[in-house]
Amino acid sequence: MQFTSLFVLATSLVAASAQNILLTNDDGWAATNIRALYRDLKASGHNVVMVAPARQYSGNGGRFITPTTSTLTAAAVFDYPPAGSPAWGHEEDDLNVWYFDGSPAACVALGLDYVVPKYFDNMTIDIVLGGPNEGNNLGERDYVLSGTIGAAYYATERGYPAIAFSGANSNNSFFKDNLDEDPDHAPNIYSKYAIEVVETLAKSQGDGDRLLPESYALNVNFPAAGSDINASCRELTFRHTRFTGSKSLAYKVEYDDTAENMKQTTLATSAVQNCAAGDCELPDEFTIINNGNCEGTISVFTIDFDASEQLTEQTLSLFESVLGK
Repeated sequence: MQFTSLFVLATSLVAASAQNILLTNDDGWAATNIRALYRDLKASGHNVVMVAPARQYSGNGGRFITPTTSTLTAAAVFDYPPAGSPAWGHEEDDLNVWYFDGSPAACVALGLDYVVPKYFDNMTIDIVLGGPNEGNNLGERDYVLSGTIGAAYYATERGYPAIAFSGANSNNSFFKDNLDEDPDHAPNIYSKYAIEVVETLAKSQGDGDRLLPESYALNVNFPAAGSDINASCRELTFRHTRFTGSKSLAYKVEYDDTAENMKQTTLATSAVQNCAAGDCELPDEFTIINNGNCEGTISVFTIDFDASEQLTEQTLSLFESVLGK
C-alpha cells in the first residue's frame, strides 16, 4: 500500500465500503469514548464487534491477562456490571457489545478466538481498533505502556491491521451519564475523526486489499478538542509523525517534599530525541499535539524490533569471539 495516500486524504470525509471491525480500549467497556465510536461506526454502516475490559487497564501495555475465576471478584468500572457477574458477557440488548475481565490484548484475543467465531459466524475481521483512549499516547514513552497501543500491537501480531486512537480528553466518564450527540463534545469529535481515518484508509486501499501491510500498524492521536474540555479545536487536520524527536520525553521519578512521597514526572533525553530508524525529517508526536494548531498525528509502527542491518553487524562484531558460526 501507499501510506502517503492516507495522509493526503485524511483531512476530508470520504465514502468507503463497510468494514468488519473489532473494537477495544483500555479504559473499560463502559467509557464514553468507546461507546461514541461504537455508535458512530455502526451508524456509518460498518459491522462492529466491541470487546473491551470490564476494568480500567490504562498503563498495562501489551500485558496478556485473563480472569482467574468465571465471575467478577470486584465490580467493573462504574459498577457496570457489579461484582459476582460473569467474567465475560454482553449487553442484554446488544450482542455486539462485550466486556471481559482481562487486559486489552486479551480482549482482542477473546474477540478473535471466541466471540466472533461463536456468535458472528467467524466473519473475517478487516481491522482492529483501540480507543479512543482517554489521554494521549505519545512517543516511545507511551508505546510500551499504553494498553490501547498494546491491543493494537497484539492484533498486529495476530496478522490483523490495527490502529490505536488516543485523545487529549482524559476525563473518564460513564457512557450512561455522558454519551450524547453534541458535535462539539470531545468523544463525538474524536469518533468523527477516527472514522475518517478508517474510511480514508479503506478507500485508499480499495476492495480486496489489506488495509495495512502485515506487521505494521498506526498510532493516531487527537489534540485537545471540544467545548466539554474548554478547547476551541473542532475541525482537525492530520500530520504524518514519528515516535521520537526533539520534543519527546521519558518518564522519571522524583521526590515530592510537600507530599513526602515519590511522584512521576518527565525529562528529555538524547535517546528519545534521537532518530534511529524511519524518516528523520518527520516531526515527533509531542511537537504536533502540543503546538495548538488543532492537528492530529498519524505515526506508522512495526512489530519488528530488529535494528538496522548495519548497526546489527557493528554490534555483533564486538562478540565475534563468543558467537557461533
